Amino acid sequence: MIAVDVCDLPETGGSTFVLIAGVFLLVAGVIVARWVRQSAGRLSVVVAPLVLLGGFVLVPQVTDPCAPATTTVPSATTTVPSTTTTTTTTTTTTTTTTLAPVVYQVGGVGPSGGIVFYDAGSVQSWGRYLEVACAGWSDGTCGGADLTDPQAVWGCGGTLITGTDGTAIGTGAQNTTNIVNGCVTPEITAAERADALVLGGQSDWFLPSKDELSQIYTNLHSATPPLGGFSSDAYWSSSEYFDFNAWGQYFNFGIQIGADKNYAFYVRPVRAF
Repeated sequence: MIAVDVCDLPETGGSTFVLIAGVFLLVAGVIVARWVRQSAGRLSVVVAPLVLLGGFVLVPQVTDPCAPATTTVPSATTTVPSTTTTTTTTTTTTTTTTLAPVVYQVGGVGPSGGIVFYDAGSVQSWGRYLEVACAGWSDGTCGGADLTDPQAVWGCGGTLITGTDGTAIGTGAQNTTNIVNGCVTPEITAAERADALVLGGQSDWFLPSKDELSQIYTNLHSATPPLGGFSSDAYWSSSEYFDFNAWGQYFNFGIQIGADKNYAFYVRPVRAF
């Protein structure tokens, strides 16, 4: 059995006719060729080649129906949509408000209701300003019936108290702490009265050092008119002079002396800020 691939013939009638004619001529040519071999006649010699030639001329004109068709595919045009990216930048503005520091004036009211008597000009290790308690401070308020400052002894006559020899501005607080801790006596000392004060919401009051007390006298009591309501007599400082003596200042004529610790001098607390 012979397998033959069958292809669809073209639908055009003319092409089919040409194909059949070509096949016919080829078959005829084969028959004629066999006849030629058996015949020596002149006619057969001439006719056979013509028949074969006609078959070869016609066959190439027929399109092979089994040949794959050539398909022209139009090129595809792909349109890619453009994408627009929008970036939004948010700027945050931070506003910093710097408050100007409060500047106090010597002779003016301090933050605790006292009177400012010293300005260092800039912040120091102990602070910048010093204020002295107002007149009438002894009951924890300004004014009232106690306008005269109370009096007290320095205490511990005959005994050196360690750490109470500071005389400079800024040493009064440490002197006072050392006196309170190192001088134990039945009497209430000047340092203890200052240390116990709560005035203007503050409890950091202390007995002024020798130089701090001098600034009170110079900048307040000697002003015109005198400020602070001080008595014209001696006030204690927190600066120890010797085992029996400590530094005090007379506000009537301004001198500083090493007075006996057992004397009762006036007391006026101060604080730094």
